[in-house]
Amino acid sequence: MIDLARAADLELAGLTVRPSLRTVSLGTRVELLEPRVMQVLVALAQAGGAVVSRDELVSRCWDGRIVGDDAINRVVGRLRRLGEGLGAGRFRIETIARVGYRLIVLDGTARSTAARVADEAFIPPDVSPQAGIAALPRRALIAGLGVASATAAGSAWWWHRGRGESRSPEVAALIAQARDSQRQADRQGLWQAIGLLRRAVLLAPDDADAWGQLALCCAVAARIAAAADRAAFAERALAAERRAEVIEPGNTYAALARMRRAPLLGNWRAQEQVTARAARAHPDDDMIADALGRMLQMVGRMRESIEPFTRALTVGGPSPIAMYQRVVSLWSVDRLEEADGAMEEAYALYPLHYAVWFTRAFLLAYTGRGAEALRMIEDSDHRPSSVDDASFTLAAGGARALTTRAPREVAAAAAAYVEAAHRGSGHAENAIQFLSAAGRLDQAFAIAQGYFLQRGFAVGTLRFSRRQGTYTAPDQRVSWFLFAPPCAALRRDPRFGSLARTMGLTRYWRETGTRPDDPALVLG
Repeated sequence: MIDLARAADLELAGLTVRPSLRTVSLGTRVELLEPRVMQVLVALAQAGGAVVSRDELVSRCWDGRIVGDDAINRVVGRLRRLGEGLGAGRFRIETIARVGYRLIVLDGTARSTAARVADEAFIPPDVSPQAGIAALPRRALIAGLGVASATAAGSAWWWHRGRGESRSPEVAALIAQARDSQRQADRQGLWQAIGLLRRAVLLAPDDADAWGQLALCCAVAARIAAAADRAAFAERALAAERRAEVIEPGNTYAALARMRRAPLLGNWRAQEQVTARAARAHPDDDMIADALGRMLQMVGRMRESIEPFTRALTVGGPSPIAMYQRVVSLWSVDRLEEADGAMEEAYALYPLHYAVWFTRAFLLAYTGRGAEALRMIEDSDHRPSSVDDASFTLAAGGARALTTRAPREVAAAAAAYVEAAHRGSGHAENAIQFLSAAGRLDQAFAIAQGYFLQRGFAVGTLRFSRRQGTYTAPDQRVSWFLFAPPCAALRRDPRFGSLARTMGLTRYWRETGTRPDDPALVLG
């Protein structure tokens, strides 16, 4: 196990790496890395260009604990952003398929610099690890510090908003790690973020933004948790929200948390207004930009959603959720070539993230490349480990039916999707899209009535499987997929206008003076 406190300092192609302080610096620019990210960087650097297996990384950086592929991919992705950002291309991380990773230094070599650090490091040698970055000049902090990305956007997270005080390095690192965990866009990442933020507010009880972010994470957790846990998360969210408001009335993150505790379905206008206000207050917050893009998708404004997703990726660096959502928006406004390029970029970075993986498979299947989608789905060695086999079987049946259009295969896939829709809300979303694309509109509308309005067709709150462990309550159902290309036939059916009115979409469009992108959409 790599002990950062005892690991020797390194020079990496002109970058000064100080494991004990968890900093990487270039001149006056400094980045603070999460402990796990720094451990992996040290392990790769110590290998001197040799391949380090995933098992060895787990042993040396995760203490041999069982971790999923996404946890390793997230850390490697963070190091790649460091190489592209602060590193300016001086090094890169190469993936060796089915083996591991190696560090390729493109400018110089990684070597010990214990003799030089005291003279040349940006952080003076008499600054203790406890004082750390808090002792750095304010100008240098604003110019150089970043956690979520190598841009100056990260500096917003190192300063207590409205107080002109820097966070301690420990609190700043906890919040940065929490945000990286959130970007995983799964239950494990969200639960990790809550634990990290709880630790942050214990250390910094007067940090309004930390309390607000804790409230927001708990509110999101309440949306996806099982019914038995939903109330407890909502209570935690409310308590943290109130604490943030006491410290700083009108705190942006507390306002976002309050809206996340409210119903999503039919409440789009209020949700969008609060999120847009937050985006104006924090233009360099990638997660708020991502949330705004998602809200615009919910009401069919796919073209407008591209800009906030792009901004999220610009100021915050790669994240699986913003990358796959941007692909959906590009695809939905007939920018297929751009969608393909964005999809391949996302897949190269997050090949085993469930949302990225399935978005790629569906993009191929629904754009006439079903054979390629099938090859991808049937390659069991390169599939997300968090997904049950039944979901892959379902996707394969749909891809096959869309490719052959054989009546027997279409009927079999439709029956499988309908059955799955009873079991899970995520399956219901996929079923509506497949049935629309396959021309089975009666079945698609029947499931939509059950999914959105709880009429007729019963849809379970579990999203996909207990293995993934996420849920969608009836008042938190999402609507973005109605405006994606697979549902084009659904939108052109006269029954869509009635569905949109009953859901409240028509009222939203009327009150906001907007309308969805699809000019052929039937509103009745």
